[in-house]
Amino acid sequence: MPLDQLAHDFLSRLNAAVKRKVTVVFVGGNALVFLGFKGATADVDIVCRSVEPEVAKFCAEYLSRYKVKAEFFVDALFKGIRVKDYRNQAYSIKQDEFPNIDLKILHIYDVLLMKIDRLLPRDMDDIVAVLSKSEISKKELDARFNYLMKFTMASHKENFMEKYKAFNKQLGQLLKP
Repeated sequence: MPLDQLAHDFLSRLNAAVKRKVTVVFVGGNALVFLGFKGATADVDIVCRSVEPEVAKFCAEYLSRYKVKAEFFVDALFKGIRVKDYRNQAYSIKQDEFPNIDLKILHIYDVLLMKIDRLLPRDMDDIVAVLSKSEISKKELDARFNYLMKFTMASHKENFMEKYKAFNKQLGQLLKP
């Protein structure tokens, strides 16, 4: 399983801390590492479910104890976007090393849209890496973007739309039709 050391350490500690099976969805750079688009990431990015408060509690303790850079999202992926189907879209990972963890990796289209929504310089690097190493369909990415817009809070819609337009203007030619 291609996990960098930081993600592996996180999963090992979480697996030991929980008493029942919990779901963890790797997003952002961790998803890109797992999918083979980059070698490592400097942080841990996961989504946990609010119905699994022990995961959120563990994440808070992990952050304070180990002083790692991390983003933990609860029931949402995007700032201002409340979409719930990301777990159904995510790739389920069969693994035996962490028996208390149902491990998922965010679907590549959702990873890209998360990166576009934030659009920091490191996000642009990740987007270019994905687009140069895979065939991402403009039609499918547009469809997912339009779907997400239905769940985007009014105060965030214009900002997300502008970033998506900027992405298409700068890198749209790297998408397959």
